[in-house]
Amino acid sequence: MTPLEMDVLNRSIDEMMEIASRRGLDYFPMRFEVCPPEIIYTFGAYGMPTRYNHWSFGKSYHKMKLDYDLGLSRIYELVINSNPSYAFLLDGNSLLQNKVVSAHVLAHCDFFKNNAAFARTSRDMVERMAANAQRIHQYELEYGRDRVEQLLDAGMALQEHVDASRYGEGMRKKVAEGPDHKGSVGGGV
Repeated sequence: MTPLEMDVLNRSIDEMMEIASRRGLDYFPMRFEVCPPEIIYTFGAYGMPTRYNHWSFGKSYHKMKLDYDLGLSRIYELVINSNPSYAFLLDGNSLLQNKVVSAHVLAHCDFFKNNAAFARTSRDMVERMAANAQRIHQYELEYGRDRVEQLLDAGMALQEHVDASRYGEGMRKKVAEGPDHKGSVGGGV
């Protein structure tokens, strides 16, 4: 986008936010950024702007970016459900597309803040993910990159087979408290 288009977009977003507020939308403070495709697709592959390094994210990035380059898919925006909310708009979008996407983002963020399904969402996820990335980096320095990668590979292989919604608050509390006398969390499954 040209500097003039960016100025028009910023003024349009301000107008949209005023209209959205008058219409009853309620969202956390917003931060909009227009990013080149390499950044948008990196965030898409990693799931967040900051995350630990793992080869699978590079694999996802390559697939997603290749599909974009070939015109097979397009990420118009990425929105992070946090406080403040972050909206990353694709620089390759036209001014009109980014205006429409920005209005769409405001509705996303109202939904994130006010829908009961998101009530327990950690609103500082960006900061937590950055801290986790730093922690894993420290483990790589302490234990070696290969050992940490093997552990991450195992955990990521298992994640597709776990239904996190299956366990309620009681199970989360038991996990937080640690193993029981049988050596397993919650008495085993």
